[in-house]
Amino acid sequence: MTPDVQLLAALHQLRRQWRQRQLVEGIAALVLGVAVAVALGWLLFRFMGPGESTVRIVRISAWAIMLATVGRFLVYPLFRRTSDERFALYVEERAPELRQSLISAVHEVTRPADERASSSLTARLAAQVVATLAPIQRERRLERKPSQRALQAMGVVGAASALLLVFGPSSVRDMARLLFVPWTTAEAASVVRAVTVEPGNATVPRGGALDVRAALVNFDADGAELFFRADSSTEWIRLPMQREVGLDSLGQGDGAFMSRMFDVTSPTEYYVESDGVRSPVYTLKVSDLPAVRSITLELTYPAYTGLPPERIESSGDVAAVIGTRVRVIPEITRAVRSGALRFDDGDPIAFVADSAGALSGTFRVAKTGFYRVDLVTPDGRDVPGGVQYAVDAIPDRAPTVRIAAPGRDTKVTSLEEVTIDARADDDFGVTSMELRYRVNGGEEQRVSIMKTARRDADEVSAAHTLFLEEQMLEAGDLIAYNVVARDGAGNEGTSDVYFLEVRPFNRNYRQAEQGGGGGGGGGGGGESADGFVARQREIVAGTFNWQRDSATRTARQRSTDLTTLTIAQGRVRADVNTLISQLRERGVSASDTTFAKIQVELSAAAAAMKDAEETLGRGRGGDALPPEQKALQHAQRAQALYRDVQVQMGQQQGGGGGGGGGQSSAEDLADLFELQTDKLRNQYEAVQQSSQQSAQQEVDETLERLKQLASRQQQENERLQRMQQELSERLGQQASSGGGGGQQQREMARQAEEEARRLERLSREQNSPELADAAQRMQQAADAMRRAASGSTAQGSA
Repeated sequence: MTPDVQLLAALHQLRRQWRQRQLVEGIAALVLGVAVAVALGWLLFRFMGPGESTVRIVRISAWAIMLATVGRFLVYPLFRRTSDERFALYVEERAPELRQSLISAVHEVTRPADERASSSLTARLAAQVVATLAPIQRERRLERKPSQRALQAMGVVGAASALLLVFGPSSVRDMARLLFVPWTTAEAASVVRAVTVEPGNATVPRGGALDVRAALVNFDADGAELFFRADSSTEWIRLPMQREVGLDSLGQGDGAFMSRMFDVTSPTEYYVESDGVRSPVYTLKVSDLPAVRSITLELTYPAYTGLPPERIESSGDVAAVIGTRVRVIPEITRAVRSGALRFDDGDPIAFVADSAGALSGTFRVAKTGFYRVDLVTPDGRDVPGGVQYAVDAIPDRAPTVRIAAPGRDTKVTSLEEVTIDARADDDFGVTSMELRYRVNGGEEQRVSIMKTARRDADEVSAAHTLFLEEQMLEAGDLIAYNVVARDGAGNEGTSDVYFLEVRPFNRNYRQAEQGGGGGGGGGGGGESADGFVARQREIVAGTFNWQRDSATRTARQRSTDLTTLTIAQGRVRADVNTLISQLRERGVSASDTTFAKIQVELSAAAAAMKDAEETLGRGRGGDALPPEQKALQHAQRAQALYRDVQVQMGQQQGGGGGGGGGQSSAEDLADLFELQTDKLRNQYEAVQQSSQQSAQQEVDETLERLKQLASRQQQENERLQRMQQELSERLGQQASSGGGGGQQQREMARQAEEEARRLERLSREQNSPELADAAQRMQQAADAMRRAASGSTAQGSA
């Protein structure tokens, strides 16, 4: 390789090192430019506030800085064309040992060969320059230090920026996301966290108050603080802000906070900070206009509450029952011509002046909202109020009613006297209580059971006795009853609905008629009248609860519950029709008059169920109650007939002794017959389970929803728990007082045994394992109390 070529190659290598250094410096400048762009955007967003126009300005400014940095420090240096002579001059300036030999050598080797003075002299000069450039090129003397400085600057700026993004204020990270998300203003605005403040810069009457509201944009926090100072030379005063639910003026809902600044007498600066995000600093100017210094309230409650009038000083917020008359008396700093109370719905109430010239305004509490006090100066200038006061309208809740006795569905005879004991409580007293009942779904009967209003008691009670003999009832008839209490405002509270089911005086065990075949457990069908009665009773209770609770439930919930009732009623009707078809196909009703009567009652029940189902389907739940109760009545009559068990006298095994023994054997045989029917039904359901699993799941869901609508099992459990607790307390009192409690313990044991028998009967009727377990526990408690009574008696005699 000739010296000329070696010289040009060495010069090319130095030029490459020079461009590498420029690239490093350009990248360092770009990192610094990005940091400057983010800082500038953060400052612009801080002083201009959030908004689409701010996002646009911030992005244009920041990207302009970054593009200018790229053009100046990357594009221009790397693509600039530099001649060999000019680059040789650059090398000579930084390598004095060359002594201008590089410029001369480059000048000579770039000339044509015929124009050179001496080729050998040019070759020796080029070789000498190449030898001098070799260590410069190898050790990168020209570009090493500038490259190191650029790398250090880039590292410092990059590390500082990374630490600021990770550990700095979240608003810096938000600004970085704003600059580098896709060019969509909506998306950019959604990532920027900010605090918007109302009223911002404002003018306040001297001595007045001001509500400051702050909304958190694109983030939420547990709290916010208001910082203010009346003099720029003093320190900022910090004031916690309260969350204001439902604030709509800022459009931020639950992300809004509110605080109130009182007695603003001089220009004040303020800002709001939350979770490290700070709003711009705003200024309040003070003017010599009238303002409200304080407010006095005079409250006159509705007469039915029995509450005396109340006067509240230095408070403008109102919390009172609906119907309360409120007189607002403002204390004003300067004379005014007039004023008004302006509510958030825009309706004003003008102030009136009394004999002393004091202004006041009166309104009646009707709904929850806000109001402010607007004033008019003597020269006619309007001064809107800077403070919004809250009006909290407290509704007068309806009375709470429950039936304490019987407190459950009860089976009675047609000659009994049933005493219904009801309890009610209300926040302002109960004025009347009324017993409402229907016999077999007929016309509703109403009986007033409390005629004297009671406002002095937290809970009132009243009772009424139904003489069933006057109703001309027969086995299987039904009485549905509930109690309604009314307060002074006319609000009504309704108890749960309960049922009185008329049962026969006894069971008749008779010889089957000729031609018969016994019936086989309700016609051999899959379900007896007992199951229909329980399900239809749940539908009636569910419809009653749906009608009672409609005012407190959403339209969607009411529609869903009504659909559940409609589906449940349709399924009960389908099952009843299935059983009727089975009775006809198997000829059971033709061979036995009892089952013929059962078929007639079931047919009447199915017809009433169809009417109820159609009424429910049309969304008229209240009108469906009479046909539902009619269907329940007929189902109960079928149940009563079904329980008039047939016993084939010739099939009794064992002697049985006399008449009493024969009756006992008949009862045992009837119980075994019912158990066998249940066993066969369970086996049948187990065989069909795999093929009907999906359909059964749907049925179960509907039944579960129906039980939720109609169930009062929890009340029964609570009543049982109260009884157990009462028994335990009485036992504890007797134990602490010493002897003399044997007779009382025996009486308690007798009561517990009666309760155990009642629970056991209910468990058989409702097929409830929970009630059976409760009956067993109650019987164990009775046995324990009886043993304790015997021990107490023995100890006393000793």
